[in-house]
Amino acid sequence: MMVMTVNGKVKYNKHIDFYFEQVESGKIIVSKEVQQLIDYLKKKLEDERDLIHIDHDEIEEAISSIEKYFPFKLIVWQKFVTAFVVGLTYKSDGSLVFNEFFLMMGRGAGKNGFIAALAFYLISRQKIRNYDVAIVATSEKQAKTSFMDVWEALDNHWKRLEKKFRRTLKVIGFKKTKSKLEYFTNNAKTKDGLRPGCIIFDEVHAYEDEENIKVFTSALGKVPRPRRFYITTDGNIRGGFLDQMKEEAKMVLTGEIKNSRLFPFICKLDDPEEVHEFSMWEKANPSINSFPHLKLEMETEYNNIEHRKSAKLEFMTKRMNIPSQDTYDLVAAWEKIDAATKHQFPDFKRAACIGSIDYSDTQDFAVVGLFFKQGKKRFFKQHTFINHKSLLLNNYKVDIELAIEKGLVTIIKEETNKPEYLVKWFAEQAQFHDIKFITADMYRINYLREEFEKAGFDNLVIARSGSKTHTQLQPIVEDLFAYENVVFAEDDLMMRWFTNNVYIKRDGKGNITYEKIEPRLRKTDGFFAFLHALQFDSELKDSTPLSEENIKRIFKSYSY
Repeated sequence: MMVMTVNGKVKYNKHIDFYFEQVESGKIIVSKEVQQLIDYLKKKLEDERDLIHIDHDEIEEAISSIEKYFPFKLIVWQKFVTAFVVGLTYKSDGSLVFNEFFLMMGRGAGKNGFIAALAFYLISRQKIRNYDVAIVATSEKQAKTSFMDVWEALDNHWKRLEKKFRRTLKVIGFKKTKSKLEYFTNNAKTKDGLRPGCIIFDEVHAYEDEENIKVFTSALGKVPRPRRFYITTDGNIRGGFLDQMKEEAKMVLTGEIKNSRLFPFICKLDDPEEVHEFSMWEKANPSINSFPHLKLEMETEYNNIEHRKSAKLEFMTKRMNIPSQDTYDLVAAWEKIDAATKHQFPDFKRAACIGSIDYSDTQDFAVVGLFFKQGKKRFFKQHTFINHKSLLLNNYKVDIELAIEKGLVTIIKEETNKPEYLVKWFAEQAQFHDIKFITADMYRINYLREEFEKAGFDNLVIARSGSKTHTQLQPIVEDLFAYENVVFAEDDLMMRWFTNNVYIKRDGKGNITYEKIEPRLRKTDGFFAFLHALQFDSELKDSTPLSEENIKRIFKSYSY
């Protein structure tokens, strides 16, 4: 049935118009980002009305073919998105108005089934020859999810479809267009010879960076109408590819990026407190009112979040798309941690500072750093040494290669992280700065002392740790981040990672300790090196660089 919108006529397309009306009337409750998307789309459709062709028949063909073979009917938001995926092109060259789709919504919304249905349409009913679709994820299980949804849809109708399709558990092909659907893990060896028309990146919150995504997308453009899909819930990796996508989406929706072909459909709570209003859950999960079993399951999970912290973290991150950092008692919000790496780090040539070391394991990470002080601000620059064995055993959620390129990390290709590496770094820094003393945790200080004293560093001081020290430091740390008075070296992704991996553990008496969120794949060494130095803050005067101008100012202040 056609939806009448303006003077009894369809304004854009019946599925687009209907979604707009449902949101405007309050029958569908959406996130701030989806409301921004609607405003953005209305403006684009009006401003480019004479440039854009809307193919209503193509949209109907896509919806009807999906509903014919898949065991579900598309719901309102899915028809709305489908219209923009298949139906909008520019009249001048036939290119897609939107060729990138970023779909972020809570777990259980049916995004995998939906993307499977679109993949089915794109390889068969779209009628473009050799339009291959690749599904990519960081694990084979995840990559296979949507592929198997297509496989099972075909299986349910195989007698009717076996002359049109060929299929194995690795590849599904449509004979007439010679298009195929395959799945891939995030593995460089599997990309050779790829000529896709469309790439679907599943659960992009698991990607630390864009490198493997770029390798896949570089193969696009060899067939008409190339498309990219990024589907995901939110996740726990901050500063990774998902955060980049969210930032780009924000700039598109606010008009900061012009002429973008990105369609960002971001479903999330606008505020963590909205979790207590069940009617607001639709903001994060647009399917909730169509899936009664999902709503019941989410209500059951909600009842557990107040007395099970792990359940709260999972529920807020995966169901509500409010990242887990907002529900942990963290050192600081991600925005404040990120802000600490956005300032230009002063030269501090010949300025006084405190050296610090965090060195817990000789075959793991070791962090060295310098701590400076200037008024209310505290400055810390670090360098990380990583034993090569640690990288063989663990896949850390940070871009180590980029950190090496930026000069933030050195890989040690020996059996252990010998103290000589740390000594050499401080010796180099001592040529430019006045290092008053160096502090290190008591468990490693005796191991380090001999090598440091050989190099003339006879001023190693034990750094305290544990509940008493951390409880004393916590209000200082909290204030430094809250008022953006802590400065790490510019764009230091390692310090962002180290700091974001720490949470505050409280005991029954109100004492705290800083702990690692996850014991194996998250590292906190850089943050603890910062804490080691911070506890000696009162022993350091302002780190004023001894420039010619400063020397003149000092003498002038003492003139009579």
